[in-house]
Amino acid sequence: MPDPDHWRSRNVHWHAYVEIYESSAGDYSTRAQRLAGKPDIVLFAPEDAANWIATMIRRHIHRRAIRLIGSDGRVGHIGDEQHIEQALISNLDDLCHGNSVYQDIPRQTDRLHLWLEAVTPEQCPEAKHHRENP
Repeated sequence: MPDPDHWRSRNVHWHAYVEIYESSAGDYSTRAQRLAGKPDIVLFAPEDAANWIATMIRRHIHRRAIRLIGSDGRVGHIGDEQHIEQALISNLDDLCHGNSVYQDIPRQTDRLHLWLEAVTPEQCPEAKHHRENP
């Protein structure tokens, strides 16, 4: 059974990056390119990282109705609280296992991409924030 605190044994923290693209078919930055740049924020606990994504979704998503799978014609919504809570739970599970999380947020005229890169001390170009934030 996978360890839900695997992030802790690997000493993982997350570098968060925000990018905006005109469409979902963009020429995205690579992990190496993102890690070579300065993160928008550095997060040290999976709960903080998951909450950061949820906050960004709430702030930026273009809420819209979608037809749910099935023949009864039910409608759901992208960007409602149920959708955000579902993303929070799923993201928290991934983060607790020490994984990176990538989130694509459709907005009115473009798409916001959130990249939470899981980083170990050996991979981190900024050794100083390990000492500042144990």
